[in-house]
Order: sequence, then structure tokens, then C-alpha cells
Amino acid sequence: MNALHLLAFATIVALLACSNSPSRPDGDGGLQEQAEGGTDQQPRFTEGKDYVVLERVRFMDAAGFQQPAEAFSILLPKGWKHQGGVVWKGLNECRGEMISAKWSVSSPDGAITYTVLPNHSWASASDMMMMQSMQMQAQQGGCEVGGPMDAASYLREVMAPRELRGATVTEVKENTEVAREMERMAAKTKSAFEQWGGQAQLLPSAVIARLKWNDGNEGIALASVLNVVTVTQNAYTGEMQQITNSNAAERRHCAFCGRRDEAERVLATIKGSYRTNPQWQEAVNGYFAQLRNNADQIHHQRMAAIDAQTAANTRAHNQRMADIHAQGAANTARHNERMGAMDQQMRSWEQQQSSQDRQHTQFVKAIREVETWNDGGNGRVELTSGYDHAWSRGDGSYILTNSPNFDPSSVLQDQAWKPMRMEQ
Repeated sequence: MNALHLLAFATIVALLACSNSPSRPDGDGGLQEQAEGGTDQQPRFTEGKDYVVLERVRFMDAAGFQQPAEAFSILLPKGWKHQGGVVWKGLNECRGEMISAKWSVSSPDGAITYTVLPNHSWASASDMMMMQSMQMQAQQGGCEVGGPMDAASYLREVMAPRELRGATVTEVKENTEVAREMERMAAKTKSAFEQWGGQAQLLPSAVIARLKWNDGNEGIALASVLNVVTVTQNAYTGEMQQITNSNAAERRHCAFCGRRDEAERVLATIKGSYRTNPQWQEAVNGYFAQLRNNADQIHHQRMAAIDAQTAANTRAHNQRMADIHAQGAANTARHNERMGAMDQQMRSWEQQQSSQDRQHTQFVKAIREVETWNDGGNGRVELTSGYDHAWSRGDGSYILTNSPNFDPSSVLQDQAWKPMRMEQ
């Protein structure tokens, strides 16, 4: 994945409650003041005020395979809380939501929270019988039924009333970079959307929104939606019909109590440092490939059995079997259409997973700027702008500060910290 990472390291005011002074952390807030050496002349440095420590936090998939596996990781300010991970749905539930992430992090005092919601998929069709089939599937745990909508409409009409606890959307900004990345990645699997015939149109969109609650809290929401609109010929009626599959892969929000700058830094840090475990991703992709192959095999076996029975019956009851065959062809066509819709839902999930890291980067660009640092060992990394000095420990942890006198090897008595060089 390329960088942009970390974009917001910071939490310089980290761990302050809304009522605390921004210039001096409360002693009960978890920030520790450390003095070096035994002389009065040496400076004193406070973690969270003079410098910030970022640690790599790993989220697990505890249910998908034989044993728990790391699915993804992020950088998080030291002391922040986190929970959640990968969630799975059953085979008979919505395929576009079958596997996704549901997790959250919060500052030690709980004043800043960042929540990631699982994927949301829905579908619709212009053919009424197809719509009835989709509605029956939805009642049994399948994908919801609904027409396509862009990310801004989805945020206001679906995500806000369902997930944002009464927040008012005060500003919405299109994120065209993310939308272009979504379209580029989805185009790679466009042929899969068209394997059942017809032409597929990809309609991606992404937004960043400002939120406000009645209690004075503010927040940021991120949303992206990919609509796949496929136009095919109905094999039974001969008329053209439209099938849409929609997937909201990016559904996140950050709430903060008067600490916008700190919250934006942490949000950009999280998104910029997001890393998917490639081994886990490969295993998930293999599972979905096997699932598609098994579904195709079962489908062909069923169709072969139907054809054989139809042929046998036709020999005895030609006219009657001709009518049954016609109905069977119509049912087969509808079954194929439904299989195509389900396959599109899986493809939609796959393409959004493959482009997720790049989308994180593009969302970060719309939040904060970054600077590139080199540690001489692990290579280049993009950290949040606004700091003059950076150190790397070689284990995925970093320290950022503006103090020219701060040296973690002496302040923290840890010689593993090495200075980094800012690249131009």
C-alpha cells in the first residue's frame, strides 16, 4: 500500500477532558511527566504534551478460519482503548455483508471516539417478479431492497438516522479522489458484473461530512457507495430489465468534545496507518472463490437434473412437457439473474476490499497533510505534518515532537529509539 500514512499522529493534547486546560494535562489524565538525570538544568518532558508515542494495534478475525488471525492493524496513540474486529455473516445472509469490520477506538477519557461500521449492501430490480424474489430473500436475512443512491444521499437518508445518534449533518464535501479510486478498482472486475449478459455501469461516490449533536459535541463522518447498474434482457418476457447492486463500504464517524484538531489528527493517523494483513486477505479471497465455484457447480447439477427429467417427461407428454419446459426456462432465467445479482454482491465486496488501503490514503488527503520521514532501516513512512523531529523504534512505534531538546533514548532510557530524517 502506498503511503500518506499516519497523517495525523498526534494527539498532542491527547487525553484531555473537555473541561481540562489545553496547555497543561491533568495529573489524573494518564499523562506522565518524566525528568532525566539528576541535575536541575535538564528539561522535563511530558508525554502527550511535549511528545506523542504511537503504537501499532492489531485487530483479529476470530471466527473466519480454524484459528484467530490478524486481519488488519492501525497506529494508535499510546493509552487509547480499542475493541472489535472482523465479523462474519452466514451463507444464507446478504453476501455483500458476509465479511466486514466492526470496531472502535476511544481516548483514555472517552471524549474522542472513532467508530467503524460494517458494510451495508442492498439491491433492486425493475422486474416486479425479481423484486418479489429479492424481498423474500431480505425477509430471510438477505440483502435489503432499495434503489441506488450516491454517498451524500446515503449519509443523510440512511447512515445519519440509523447510526449517528441524532447528529445533524452540517456540511458535506465530495471526495472525488476516493470515488476515482473506487471506479478504477471496480473496473478490473467489470466483466464479472456482465457475465450473465448485458452491460454494467459503475457509479461510485464518496463524501466527508461535518456533524453536530445537541449536546455540543462535533464530529466527522466518512461514507462511500458503489452502485453497479446492470441492464439485461429478460429471457422470459424479452423486455430489457435493470438490476442494481449497491454497497456502502466506508461507514465511519468520529465524535469529539471541543477537540477538533486533536480528533482530526488521530483520525488521519488511523486511516493513514491502516494495513491489511495480506495472508488473511488471500485466505478470504480464496474462500469466496471456492464459494462461487461450489455455487456454480450446484447450479449446473440442478439444471442438468431438471433438463434430464424434462426430456424424459417430454417423451411421454409432449405438449404438457413443452409447457413445463417453457416455465422451467423462465425459472432458470430468473435463477440465473438472481445468481448474477448475488455474484455481483460478492464482487462488490471483493473490489472494495482490494482498494480499501488506497481509499484510506485518499480520505486522508482530504483531512490533513503529511510529511515523509526515513528511518534508514524500515524505509519511508508518512507521518502527520506539524512536527520538526521524529524517532522510530523499529517495531512499528514512532515518537513525534517539536522540542529540539527531547531525545527518547535518554528521556525514556531506551536506546532502541533512533532519529528519523525528513525527506523533501
